Amino acid sequence: MGLSAAVVVTAPGSPDEIAGVAPRGEFDMDASEPLAEALTAALRSPSRGTLLDLSGLTFADSTLLGLLLSTVEDHREEGRALVIAGPFASSVWRVFTVTGVVSHLPLAADRREALGRPPAAGATRRRSR
Repeated sequence: MGLSAAVVVTAPGSPDEIAGVAPRGEFDMDASEPLAEALTAALRSPSRGTLLDLSGLTFADSTLLGLLLSTVEDHREEGRALVIAGPFASSVWRVFTVTGVVSHLPLAADRREALGRPPAAGATRRRSR
């Protein structure tokens, strides 16, 4: 299976510039390095913040927590915005809730919420799929 992750900067050169990281696949200890490298690249980019879209993760174990918590701290130290968007796979959401880190992570139900757009009429908030 494995994981793929890449950094994409939206609206380069504008004040709305966001570095987006959207890993796809399964996340475990073996997949932590590619995601860590992508998050470091996003932090070093000229963007105003990072959107980490986890909606493409199909599985995650507790290894993800350490990476997310250090990413939150790195962004905080640099004064950079970070939002982690779903919808989250049930295994990802379970890791967040069982460990009690939900209140410590800048989570958004989806990309629309993460980018600060109002939800479409009739849309409902869903944290997991």
